[in-house]
Amino acid sequence: MGYFLSLKDKGRYVLYCEHSTKNYDGSTLSFPQKFLAILIPFLILQLFASLKAQTVTLNVKNAPFVQVAEEISKQTRYDFSYNDRILKKTRPVTLKLVKEPLSSALQKFLSEQPLSYEIRDGLIIITEKNAAVSDQDPALQSDVNGRITNEAGIPLEAVAIKVKNANFGTRTNKNGEFTIPGKYANDKLQIHLLGYADMEIGAQRARVVTLALATADLNEVNVVVNTGYLKIDRRHLTSAVTTIKMDDIRTPGINTIDKMLEGRVPGMMFMQNSGQVGAAPKLRIRGTSTILGNREPLWVLDGIVLTDPVNVDPQQINDLDFVNLLGNAIAGLNPEDIEQIDVLKDASATALYGAKAGNGVIVITTKKGKPGKPMISYNLSTGYSRRPRYSDRSMYMMTSRERMDVSKEMVERGMQYNNITQWSGYERALQDYYEGKIDYNEFKRLSDYYANVNTDWMGLLTQDAFTQNHTLNLSGGSSDIKYYSSIGYLNENGVIKGESNKRYSSMLNVTADYKKFMAQIAFNGSYQVKNYTPSDVGIMNYAYNTSRTIPAYNDDGSLFYYPQTNGLLKYNYNILNERDNSNDHTDLISANIRALLRWRVMKGLDVEGTFAVGVSSNAREMYYTKNTYYIFKLRADQTTRWDLAPVGGEMQKEDTRNRNYTGRLQVNYLTTLGQSGKHSLTATGGVEVKSNAYNGFNITRRGYFPEMGGYFDIVPTTYSGYYQQWMSSKPALGYFNRQLANDFAWFGTAGYSYDNRYMLNVHIRGEQSNLFGSRTNNRFLPIWAVSGRWNMKEDVLSHVAWINDMALKGSWGWQGNMLPGQSANMVIRQNLSTNPYYNETYANIVNYPNPDLKWEKTSSFNAGVEFSILKGKLNGSFAYFYKRTKDAFLDKTVSEINGVEKYVINSGTLENKGIEVSLSIKAIDNTALGSSKRGFVWRIDPQLGQVLNKVLNRAINNRNNVLVDNITYNNFLDGSIQLSGKPINTFYSYKFKGLSPVDGSPIFYGAEPELADEYNKKYSQMKKEDVYLSVMSESGRREPFIQGGISNYFGWRNFGLSCNVTYSLGNKIRMLKIASGYASTIAYPQQNLRKEFVRRWRRPGDENYTNIPGLQATNNLNTPWWNIYPASAYSFAGSVYDMYDNSDVRLVSANYLKLQSASFKYNFEEKMIRKLGFASAYISITGTNLFTITNHLLKGQDPAQSGQSPNINLSVRPTYTGSINLSF
Repeated sequence: MGYFLSLKDKGRYVLYCEHSTKNYDGSTLSFPQKFLAILIPFLILQLFASLKAQTVTLNVKNAPFVQVAEEISKQTRYDFSYNDRILKKTRPVTLKLVKEPLSSALQKFLSEQPLSYEIRDGLIIITEKNAAVSDQDPALQSDVNGRITNEAGIPLEAVAIKVKNANFGTRTNKNGEFTIPGKYANDKLQIHLLGYADMEIGAQRARVVTLALATADLNEVNVVVNTGYLKIDRRHLTSAVTTIKMDDIRTPGINTIDKMLEGRVPGMMFMQNSGQVGAAPKLRIRGTSTILGNREPLWVLDGIVLTDPVNVDPQQINDLDFVNLLGNAIAGLNPEDIEQIDVLKDASATALYGAKAGNGVIVITTKKGKPGKPMISYNLSTGYSRRPRYSDRSMYMMTSRERMDVSKEMVERGMQYNNITQWSGYERALQDYYEGKIDYNEFKRLSDYYANVNTDWMGLLTQDAFTQNHTLNLSGGSSDIKYYSSIGYLNENGVIKGESNKRYSSMLNVTADYKKFMAQIAFNGSYQVKNYTPSDVGIMNYAYNTSRTIPAYNDDGSLFYYPQTNGLLKYNYNILNERDNSNDHTDLISANIRALLRWRVMKGLDVEGTFAVGVSSNAREMYYTKNTYYIFKLRADQTTRWDLAPVGGEMQKEDTRNRNYTGRLQVNYLTTLGQSGKHSLTATGGVEVKSNAYNGFNITRRGYFPEMGGYFDIVPTTYSGYYQQWMSSKPALGYFNRQLANDFAWFGTAGYSYDNRYMLNVHIRGEQSNLFGSRTNNRFLPIWAVSGRWNMKEDVLSHVAWINDMALKGSWGWQGNMLPGQSANMVIRQNLSTNPYYNETYANIVNYPNPDLKWEKTSSFNAGVEFSILKGKLNGSFAYFYKRTKDAFLDKTVSEINGVEKYVINSGTLENKGIEVSLSIKAIDNTALGSSKRGFVWRIDPQLGQVLNKVLNRAINNRNNVLVDNITYNNFLDGSIQLSGKPINTFYSYKFKGLSPVDGSPIFYGAEPELADEYNKKYSQMKKEDVYLSVMSESGRREPFIQGGISNYFGWRNFGLSCNVTYSLGNKIRMLKIASGYASTIAYPQQNLRKEFVRRWRRPGDENYTNIPGLQATNNLNTPWWNIYPASAYSFAGSVYDMYDNSDVRLVSANYLKLQSASFKYNFEEKMIRKLGFASAYISITGTNLFTITNHLLKGQDPAQSGQSPNINLSVRPTYTGSINLSF
């Protein structure tokens, strides 16, 4: 059975039914099929019943003719056709219509005009009165020149156009343009393009109206991929690229683009290790392709590579425990200005970016203006971030009473602290009672007070933070000039009190077309102001680890201080005082200007030139006043000889300026061969020059008084000794941090396509840089890739009705990487001061010559399949990739006689492989059933990426395949060691054996005290890395190897609900420390403990029921046998309690499932908002990071909070945001 709808003249629709009890394959119809066969006609008739009786409602006064015509077209879905010369004869229109039938409305509309109309093929043709169309409008008999675009307004090339019932056909050119001879001006055109729904339309309508071809219920076939150098129709794409429309991922409450990508890109690993305001996440695309180089992807804005504002050491950025508050290349961009994001993954997609693209490329396309009247849009969002509370599951810390029970046990067991001279809290009251300073009643009163004080350090140090975000943009233009401009303001208050991030942003895009020339000029700029508490203060460490028995304020409201000691000095400490007397402030200004000029030399050939300049200035000032513990520690004791901060406080100033430019000349060529135009050739070639310069200056000054207007006092000359020596140090004298990278490259790409079915592309780029080795063969590296695609539907699957589209594609090629800061020349800095030991001037080697250094080279293979089935209800792709990096950079320890400790060599090999799955499912789609209002819609978009990597190396000189030779046991514990055959960031843990039945201390395999002599003999004959691996076992990897997301969208009428669930699998983390960091395992009086310690060992036999060590306070616990000579030569740990916190018993899976975002949106009724003068309006309520399901052993610890780091980071906080958008 089949139904066919035919559009007749004057808006009449006729439904034809072709009946059969058989399917097309000859099978008998099932009952559901028969039921649907009966139901479908009624649904279709109901749909078009509303179209048959079109009505118009208008109320205009002295309105332009064109404006009224556009409004009628909008209400009726009929397009108008007329010559521009007719407009000169029209008069202003005054008209009031209420649900007027279309024919009557047109008669009244034209009653005062010298015009008449005729409806033909869904087109309202306007002509002068008393003339037929063919007589009065000779232009209609001339050649029909048309242009075909997709729904995004992007020209579609190679579209097949055939005149119905005639032997004539043609195809569109690169600009989507075509020409039909005038003799066919009144015929119908049949338009066909693979992946799009076939269309039949009148030639006159095609001549006048720019088409937006509707896809056959496919989500992605009309997407144009932007690689920065080229724009490619997705149906021709041979590379591994994930394209995301910003409207699909834009989330109020998330204010940077990188955070919006969580769970959206298969093969991209997203890691957010801190919830601090402005903290940047870590991104990995298809694994890790370098060991020493930067592992972050390359960011590109409208074809121009963006640079980070601060030149941070790659190894610091790669550190999984490093919290990046400095920002990255896109921190200043407003997501409201972004149109599309393309993530380039394989060698074919990234080849044209050369040496910096080995980690993948993320291309950002900004919004551009569209023809039409000026449109102003305003977006406001205000958000609320919830602070942590002790009642949260994540705050598994002791209360005051639980902490006092620990102190009481110590007293009952007669235990003593090591090296403590000052007391606080309950211990101080007890000490005063023992010394007779207070009586028992006062001691009892103080004990009850401390047991119930429960100081809310979280409430004092953190806050429920509010954020506001404003964006105002203006866009519009004509067919010749289009423009888009915006300004934005973001004010984020941090959850940690005193922290904030403000961003002022602006953008301007102008495009001008004039005959054969097209010009673009773009500007984007931002100003960011950031305020933090210096990390040395340790706000979150304090909130977690400080006993709640200690009050923050005295009864009179003044700050409560408790003593801290440093040598012979005593310092009265209060965290609120520390926070208020220190600050970390950053001002960051950045601006980028881009200009492009394109000359269409002839049909299929154009030349374009691009020039871009970017500048940024990052000024960071961090200070501590004289009233801080930081300065107190510098004073050492009361003698001037050792005093490193005799007057005032300290200010650290870091200024970094960046200047970069890019110049590119590019030639593009497109031609079709053969009479049918089925053979298509494309070629692009060009040259590019780039320069990127960092100029930094760092200095540390003491004697600073910020509280007195910010001035420096002169240190008296009586202070000498160590202070004078510090004054001649590098930080005190100040030093420059400069880096210059100049690149020259040529590039080319060629492509062949046959009948839009078979595509073959080749990309190549050659690059030279001043960073490369001095040897000629190392200064130049060609990067190339080849890729292909087979759109196989029409070849082998044309008879399979349920498959709408299917394509196979693959690529292979090379990617490259070069480590910054390397040079073929020796650089030596002469110091101004004299060496205090030799009393002579001295110099430092800044850069050791490295003439033999070569590129890291990564070969990349990619294979995938894309499909659309069940009439577009299920779309998706599967991909497999394999990457192998050779000549990877590694550090090699060298003799100190060279003046440096280590040297970079090409010695490593890395392997990455994995699979990617991307699906889009239209579970329910009732958008067009029976009403002008939208029905129920449910769309599901699952994404999955698996990445496995490991280090390979054949040149191994030791039994355990350790690739570096200057290591400590901490390298194994934190995963910074590289071992052949193991994944990057593989880490190790001590092997927990159990608790001692004698005192409850932890025991470990390979370190049992009773076997100390035997182990000493054994380990002294082994290399230290072999010793480490004897007492440790492999724990897993710190980075996940499977990540993805499942996004859902539900829509009905004007309501929309979307949510994004993300998941992460495969990595391990340590639970937060509970044993180390104290005086053995006795917490100092001011220190809190985790609730786990309530289940500690207390008496013999408890070791059978718990694995939490008991309280101990003996010196030999801090100096175990392996730290006593001669065993100290291969020491593999600190104390047994350090080993416990880094043992496998404190190891847990970091797998999680998180509701990353949920958003409810309502679009206001058009009738209502038009009365208020708006074109559109909507409101939304959004929640982000709402809940996380993870391993119960974490006791609420966020899986992003690594117990590996000495610092406890703020967890990613739940945020609730309301927003409103108005356009007029």
